[in-house]
Amino acid sequence: MMKRVVTIFLLLALSLAASSVAAGECKKIIAGAGPSIYYEGCSYDGEEYLWCIDTPITGNLRGTLRFMSRPDWNAFELTVDDVLGIGSWDLWVVWALGVFETHKGDIISQETDTLNLDVYLTYGALSTMHYIIGGTGDYEGATGWIGSVLTETEGGVIRGEVCTP
Repeated sequence: MMKRVVTIFLLLALSLAASSVAAGECKKIIAGAGPSIYYEGCSYDGEEYLWCIDTPITGNLRGTLRFMSRPDWNAFELTVDDVLGIGSWDLWVVWALGVFETHKGDIISQETDTLNLDVYLTYGALSTMHYIIGGTGDYEGATGWIGSVLTETEGGVIRGEVCTP
């Protein structure tokens, strides 16, 4: 009887271990972002992009966040009327390829941005959601999400969860 109980618990333990391996591992992302650098023309994985932004990242996801846009203009503008006497302002919604380049591999994401541009067309505030669609190296087959809130000149914070098979 005792042998049967031990066998059942052993099979149960092996089954749980196998299911956790099959489910993959998820890692919390807690990182910071530095000031961004805008430039025209870049490439990734053999594809050319028209305009690009690189942002250094620190924390447990060290490397560079690369924003890459293929269409010449991939944004929609919404003018927000004066609210509570603070004046009207422009809100932009943008989509692009987002790649977190790290020493362990790349995290590839479909990126959507909401930003407020100032009169110099630099972003005063940027909120981004990255829907992870894959990766390279340690991030091959990755899924998950990463969100960030930052400014072009001051940087900001990055949080999320990356799951690998």
